[in-house]
Amino acid sequence: MRPRLKVLALGLLVAVAAPAALPGPAVAADDPRLTQVTIRDAAAFTLTPDFSLTSYANALASTIGADNVATVLETANRQTNSCNSSQLAAQPEYYARTDIPLAPEDIISSSDRFCWNTEDSTTRHWLPQGVTGSSDADDDHLWGDHQVMVVAWHYSATNAGTSYDKGARISVVNRATGEYRHVLLVEPTKTSTPNYKAVGIHAGGIAWLGNYLYVTDTEDGIRVFDMRKFLWVDAANGDKVGLHNGVYKGYGYSYVLPQIGTYRQANIQTSCVPATSSLCFSSLTLDRSTTPDTLVVGEYLSGVDTANLNVAGGRVVRYPVDASTRQLVLTGGQAVPTDAVTSPKSNVQGVQTWDGTYYLGRSSAEKHSFMYSGQKDVTMDRWSWAIGPEDLYHEHSGTGSGMGPGKIWTATEHYADPYTDVVIDKRVVFAVPLSEMS
Repeated sequence: MRPRLKVLALGLLVAVAAPAALPGPAVAADDPRLTQVTIRDAAAFTLTPDFSLTSYANALASTIGADNVATVLETANRQTNSCNSSQLAAQPEYYARTDIPLAPEDIISSSDRFCWNTEDSTTRHWLPQGVTGSSDADDDHLWGDHQVMVVAWHYSATNAGTSYDKGARISVVNRATGEYRHVLLVEPTKTSTPNYKAVGIHAGGIAWLGNYLYVTDTEDGIRVFDMRKFLWVDAANGDKVGLHNGVYKGYGYSYVLPQIGTYRQANIQTSCVPATSSLCFSSLTLDRSTTPDTLVVGEYLSGVDTANLNVAGGRVVRYPVDASTRQLVLTGGQAVPTDAVTSPKSNVQGVQTWDGTYYLGRSSAEKHSFMYSGQKDVTMDRWSWAIGPEDLYHEHSGTGSGMGPGKIWTATEHYADPYTDVVIDKRVVFAVPLSEMS
């Protein structure tokens, strides 16, 4: 039994959590009727692989030279900070909502955390989104000799005031030292001269499987990047990307990481509204409790449809992963889902599954949000969660046949309230043990 925790009453400034795709209405209350993860048909969510970019990524690597994760960590040029009191207050143990009170035993506590350096904690044009790490990448929780976390960010040209969109970047973090480096995600161009462009996606969910980084593309499906092909480019002139006057640029970053493939849905989802034939790809996690492992896609939908409860929340769709290649298992040339469910909650930013239990991390309009846990067709439990939480990442305990539940990480995104622009300083990366939610 988890110990009962004291609810901390704080006068907190709070933020509206930005959705994984398009802004939506605030969720004013927690509708008690929407309580169960329910099974649904998964046939519409089959994906078609396209790895035609691989040869172009290989050409870039041959032309520029390719580094691996270890080299990126060795050249890290930033350092994480201890979190200040405002950032710490974004964590679930500081839950202080009076509109939706929770029992003391439903207040869960973080066990680990870090915060970005001052520049990254306060930037308004890069927003943290997806989270993964070496526990996804390899079952011994390490990549080589390193424990690594990777956090994706998306760029806001509106906030930056630029005419161009830098797309998405990842931060590769050495958990032992706190050192990290940003890397720009790029898409090779299918041209005779090796070149690339920025990837204009939200990067709301990421998962690192072996040599591959899987990144959600809200409309299309899942993009795949090769973690063996970090390309060192010229960091001067931060307003340019690709080949310029014989020099490769990366919007001011020294490393770019090229896409090699896509798993694409048949019907493109142009907005995150319920559609029977397409999915809004918002979050992404890996479930190692299944055989084979499964890649878990979560769909963000905003608002609550009380007239049609089966579409009140987004869908959660799971795909089997090949144990040897770490790519999705193909049946008849397509990635066919293992299963799909409908979430009972809207505004879900991150989904994790483990041993048949679904963990749904929900955003909130103004205050701390909620984490829900439960199995299919069973009323879910509700726990305190963060201010502005995003994607989830399960850092497991044990290895091999002894692998078990560990802790779930998330990244919160807001430095400033996205609607009022009031500074709230609530950007933190933290973990909660799964044992807290039982």
